[in-house]
This record gives sequence, structure tokens and C-alpha cells, in this order.
Amino acid sequence: MSRKKRKNEFIEQRDLLLEKSSAGWVSFRRFLFAPNLLTFVISVVVGNAFGGAIKDLVSLLASFISFVWRWLFTQNHPMYFAATQQAWSAFITSFLTMISIALAVYYTIQFINNKLINSESEKWGYDEPHEDMMALQKLQRENNDLIKKNNELQEKVLQALAESKQKS
Repeated sequence: MSRKKRKNEFIEQRDLLLEKSSAGWVSFRRFLFAPNLLTFVISVVVGNAFGGAIKDLVSLLASFISFVWRWLFTQNHPMYFAATQQAWSAFITSFLTMISIALAVYYTIQFINNKLINSESEKWGYDEPHEDMMALQKLQRENNDLIKKNNELQEKVLQALAESKQKS
């Protein structure tokens, strides 16, 4: 085999390998950043944090009710504020955790959309039915404008015909 022929075969094999690996990477990226998968992951992560915040809010309310109950129905009406301190601390921690997770998810999605995904239709949050409807509305407006122009031209033609009949 000649050196040139081997070089050409090598180049062909290299190009084929790059093409296959590139297609594989695109396929993997589409799977990893699929809107349904990301929606599921975000729902689980943020939902879990939200559930923790709600649980701690309920605990806080129960501690507050206990505090009020003790204050109203025990002798000498003691004010025992420490009874709610731990519940407040847990709720604030859970709430800040939930907000932090939501912000981290938001900025991660922004990074993915702006840096890792090239096609607008592959970006997370892309609403194809909405985009299609917006395109249809634009076409409908253009169509309505053309119909108005057509009607105006037809009126001019009818007027011109009426004037030509009157002259003859």
C-alpha cells in the first residue's frame, strides 16, 4: 500500500471516529439537558427543600401555640420565649436553604442555556407550542394586512370600472 493511500485511509478513519464521537456527545448532551429530565430533577430538589421549610413552619406554629397555651393557662402567666427559639431557628435555616437551592438551580440552568446549548429550541424552558403560536399570530397579522390591501385594490378597481362605464 502506498504511503498516500494509507494517509488517506487514516484521515477517513479519523474523520469517521470524530463524527461518531461528536454524534455521541450531542446525543448524551440532549439526554442530560432534556427539558423533561431537568424539570423532574428541579422538582425533586426544590420540592424537597420546600417540604423541609413547610415542616419547620408547622413545627414553629406548633411551638407558638404551645407558648401561647402555657402563657394563658398556667399560673403566673410565665413568658417562656426559649420554647420557640429552636423552632424559629430551624424554620429560618430551612427557608434560607430553600432559597439558596432555588437560586443555585436557576443560575445553573442559565449557565447551561447560555454556555452549553447552542440551539434555541434545545434550551431548557423553550416552549415550542408558544413559539409556534407566536409565529402563527405573526402570519395571521400579515395575512390580515394583505386582505385589507386586497380589499382596497378591489374597491379601486370597481370605482375605475364604474367611472369607465359612466364615461362610455
